[in-house]
Amino acid sequence: MPSTANLTPSKPPWLRRPDMGKGGQRPELRATLRAKQGGRCCYCQTKMRISFSSHLLPDSETLEHLNRRASGGRNDRDNIALACWECNSGRGTIDWLTYMTIKRGEHYG
Repeated sequence: MPSTANLTPSKPPWLRRPDMGKGGQRPELRATLRAKQGGRCCYCQTKMRISFSSHLLPDSETLEHLNRRASGGRNDRDNIALACWECNSGRGTIDWLTYMTIKRGEHYG
């Protein structure tokens, strides 16, 4: 009897992996985050637009690592949020929570 293993459709990569993996725009992850965040930047709460990477505007939606990868942050879905390009490119080495309070005008210091 022939095996049916090859007839079973495999899950898409984003459903098989516990993390985001490398490359790609991850449309399903973006859609999930967009719904959770109401289409707003995780830092400044600006309503974001969907843009192509060659035409990014300050309010363009980008994937943001909350705990920076350069600081040891992982590529796990729970470390990813949507941020506008302006916030994503402007955060630098500031931790995400401090940056969020600064962008929302809640930082007293």
